[in-house]
Amino acid sequence: MRSHHTFRIGLAMAAGAVAAGCGVSSASAPSESPAASESPAASAAPLPTITLTDEPPKEPTDNRPETGWVAGMVTRGGSGPCYGLISDEGTRYALYNAEGLTLKEKTRVKVKLETTLLKIYCGPGDLMAMTAAEPIG
Repeated sequence: MRSHHTFRIGLAMAAGAVAAGCGVSSASAPSESPAASESPAASAAPLPTITLTDEPPKEPTDNRPETGWVAGMVTRGGSGPCYGLISDEGTRYALYNAEGLTLKEKTRVKVKLETTLLKIYCGPGDLMAMTAAEPIG
């Protein structure tokens, strides 16, 4: 008996929601706006599709951080082992160096970067090993 009562309440709520959302009075007919006359498919860009390939890609498809010399501004300095750098291109790096290099915050430097297999957290950004650093200017 209880489930029958619950069913009636659910049915009444659904009917009320439909009536509230669909009610348009006949006294005032809505005027058609210019946006409503356009079809949504004509104004929207086509959706991306998945391209299936027969073979896996020959080159890596993920974007690896740049290695080599990179110029930028130190965002987190000190004597290490973790540092922060934003490159001139706008890339944020989390740098690691166990040699105890001292970098001063808000100075421009040129650093040599290499990828690292370490799984540590040195702050936000792409984790890279810093093998050398030189001040700029």
